[in-house]
Amino acid sequence: MKPFVSIVGAGPGDPELLTRKGYDRLTKAEVILYDALLDPGFLELFPANALIFYVGKRSGEHSATQEEINDLLVKYALEGKTVVRLKGGDPFVFGRAGEEIQALVAANIPFEVVPGVSSIQAGGADGLIPLTHRKVSRQLLVLDGHTAIRDGVDWKWLSSFQGTMAILMGTKTIQLLCQKLIENGMKESMPIGIVVDASLATSFTHTSSIGSIAEQGWTKEPKGPGIIYIGESVRVLEEARNASLEINVWKKDFARQS
Repeated sequence: MKPFVSIVGAGPGDPELLTRKGYDRLTKAEVILYDALLDPGFLELFPANALIFYVGKRSGEHSATQEEINDLLVKYALEGKTVVRLKGGDPFVFGRAGEEIQALVAANIPFEVVPGVSSIQAGGADGLIPLTHRKVSRQLLVLDGHTAIRDGVDWKWLSSFQGTMAILMGTKTIQLLCQKLIENGMKESMPIGIVVDASLATSFTHTSSIGSIAEQGWTKEPKGPGIIYIGESVRVLEEARNASLEINVWKKDFARQS
């Protein structure tokens, strides 16, 4: 067979959010390199005879370097295997798919990218936080909270942003993030929402103001990934969020039974 690699977005964690095309590629794969997926249901989709590599990354814990992952993709593709690189969320949202594609292009290996549902979208849906909302938020900003603190950003510009901020990898530095925004002009009453384990039965949403978080921090230490949302859109569906408690409970009970 000719060399070919499918870079597939697995979605935010719930296997039911894997796209039909992603499912098709995954269930026909001969070699799979997969990330730290959030539901064991994905493993049940792997073909029994496939060669499986876990190459997941978590904060401070990498099972394989990016260079090693690139080398594995090239190696098995050149052997004529049907290779799937299964990545959490969407491959192009902090997924390093661009680096893997560069390695494939350098080796003259054809490829495709199968989009996935990003945790940004799933968190908004789970927490009833619209990413955009007419007359409230016409812009969406996606930010890596870890590198924003470490490497710095234009905090003056960020603090004046008129829209919804979606911040990944920021729960460990959330207090400092809020302090920086307030120091640079954002009002302390600005709503903030934190959605943990988006799309999973264990998901939960916490809402507050950046002033409260800046002063008191956030006492939760979630085991799963959390997405932070900052902007007036956080409060748009507050009434619906409170009223839909039974729906959320039903959804989680259904997930446990599935």
